[in-house]
Amino acid sequence: MSIEELSKKLYICYSKELCYPKVKDCWSDHNRYLGMCAITSLVVNDYFGGKICKVYVNGISHYFNLINNSIVDLTAKQFENEIDYHDYKIIHRDSLMIEDTKRRYYMLKKKLEEIK
Repeated sequence: MSIEELSKKLYICYSKELCYPKVKDCWSDHNRYLGMCAITSLVVNDYFGGKICKVYVNGISHYFNLINNSIVDLTAKQFENEIDYHDYKIIHRDSLMIEDTKRRYYMLKKKLEEIK
């Protein structure tokens, strides 16, 4: 599967139940990417390896992937402004696997597997 194919399938899977709890009330079909960055970066890492990175956007943590020294950010569209990636930090995926994120990640993986 290519990154583009994965991106399209993830977009179909995104739902309010998968949204990061602190922004869940703002989630809508008009911004399906909102609150999906952590679980998306984990799934991209599963498929393509590379590194998971964290940057702050408007004071909020945002996660994306670094694959072959290229930024891969499948949820960047949740923000109205362009993201400044210069101050990112590489993180270990285990640091994302807190209880809620882990639950949402496994739900996303299950939904993704159900898409043909």
